[in-house]
Amino acid sequence: MTNSPNPPRVVVTTSWDDGHRLDPKLADLLDRYGIVGTFYISPRNIEFAPGDHLVPQGVRELAQRHEIGGHTLSHQRLPLISAAEAEAEIRDGKDEVEQILGAAVSTFCYPRGEYDASHVRMVKDAGFGLARTVRRHSLGVGDPFEAVTTVNAYAHRVDVPQVLRMADLNPFTAGRLFLNWDDFAIAWFDKCVREGGVYHLWGHSWEVEARGDWERLERVLQYISHRPGVEYVANAALIPSEN
Repeated sequence: MTNSPNPPRVVVTTSWDDGHRLDPKLADLLDRYGIVGTFYISPRNIEFAPGDHLVPQGVRELAQRHEIGGHTLSHQRLPLISAAEAEAEIRDGKDEVEQILGAAVSTFCYPRGEYDASHVRMVKDAGFGLARTVRRHSLGVGDPFEAVTTVNAYAHRVDVPQVLRMADLNPFTAGRLFLNWDDFAIAWFDKCVREGGVYHLWGHSWEVEARGDWERLERVLQYISHRPGVEYVANAALIPSEN
């Protein structure tokens, strides 16, 4: 991986949001390549048709292989509801998932990445140790209750500045990275291997399906898998020890 006698520490984690019936398909893909996932479950997600929810037995089966985290009860946009409603969403979502599992969950993800300082406090008060945002382009964690990520399994058209930096301003490389999120994800992993850090890939199983991106996702997972010296962990492993 590197000729250095003391290679940098490289950690790989992945997370997948919402609690969709396609999550087990994504988990199977992770298992194929020995990569750990954290699945953030919103058990009564109002954005899904009833038949698209991952049923409780599916959540329990998923928990046998991967980490389960909280994602509110019904995937409400926290800044758009009252403080009392937001607190109930966070706490009740945690309670319902824990009742399904018969075990505690320690990590959380803000729906749509939308939150403010009051919601951070609510998440802490609910007993979570880490809360993931949707902010990208980092090889660190940052504040554990506003944890950042590296790359989303989705082509974002606002990524031009980051793509240009990753491509060292080479227009041909930049064009490839801009048009192909899998190439962008691989470039970020190569950077992590060189420099060290936490490589955090995240997304949604339903979105991968809708965009026909299973082959792209598998390409990334295959590329980042089974690397000597790389640690493959769930999001809970990112919780600071003092928490």
